[in-house]
Amino acid sequence: MTFPKTLLAFQDQFPDEDACWQTLRRMRWPHGFRCPRCAHRKSYRLAERRLEQCQRCRYQASVTAGTLFHQTRVPLRVWFLAIFFVARHKQGISALQFQRDSGVGSYQTAWTMLHKLRSALRHRPADRLVGLVEADETFVGGHERGRRGGREVLHKSIVVAAVEQRPHSAGRVRLEVLERLRFEEDLGPFVCGVIDARRAIVRTDGYAGSIGLDAAGVRHDRRIQGSDRARSSEILPWVHTIFGNLKTRLRGTFHGVSGKHLQLYLDEFAYRFDRRWREGELFGFVLARAVRGRPLPYPRLTAELTG
Repeated sequence: MTFPKTLLAFQDQFPDEDACWQTLRRMRWPHGFRCPRCAHRKSYRLAERRLEQCQRCRYQASVTAGTLFHQTRVPLRVWFLAIFFVARHKQGISALQFQRDSGVGSYQTAWTMLHKLRSALRHRPADRLVGLVEADETFVGGHERGRRGGREVLHKSIVVAAVEQRPHSAGRVRLEVLERLRFEEDLGPFVCGVIDARRAIVRTDGYAGSIGLDAAGVRHDRRIQGSDRARSSEILPWVHTIFGNLKTRLRGTFHGVSGKHLQLYLDEFAYRFDRRWREGELFGFVLARAVRGRPLPYPRLTAELTG
């Protein structure tokens, strides 16, 4: 199945609701309809209600039930447009810009749609980093008066990153919001959770909080930076590039984000970064994630502490 790479191609491929419904049906049941209740293979289509009715037990199944589109009142074509923008805008798209471009009725609707899509872009836990992996942390947020510098933080969010270092480029990246910089509760579980310990070597700077990696059974390459701050980009070149690009994106596209939902933006950034060589396929990737994604009602979306 091919997907659009330009806005004109999108309009041609998805001119109406029925075209979007047919695409969802093929993705939901790639091998043909299968009744969720009795597993029967044949159905009748109830066109006006856009439902499939099982020929055997007469169960009525919706292509959106149990997906990210569950019980949505927004037209599928608007959802597909949101997916297209998420896939095609390298720097992301803000809810305000999406509201203007799509014509949805409210900022809250636009914000909710984009956040639901971001919620489906979380990396799979089984997909671990290998090889030489750079790990470091940074602070995200505006300037804080009274902060002494270093790793002291008042109200900013702590973001930790792990990125594969390859001969001429970065590999995959993992980003996480941490509550604090304690090894046992924060840094340690993150690093150990994103790497394949048998196939990875973790390189860090001289921060004492990372010493616990050795005791945790992780092969650890600790490089002490010293007083020369310029050495940090030599020790951990790709993780610093990641942090620079991330902060530019958060400031430029979103003009800053709430710490409560920062993790969703990190997940979107990492998802796109890992697939930067396959941009033409991103629409299909994001749509597939939405079809497999869990329903996320608005109250739960706004209640989650980190998105």
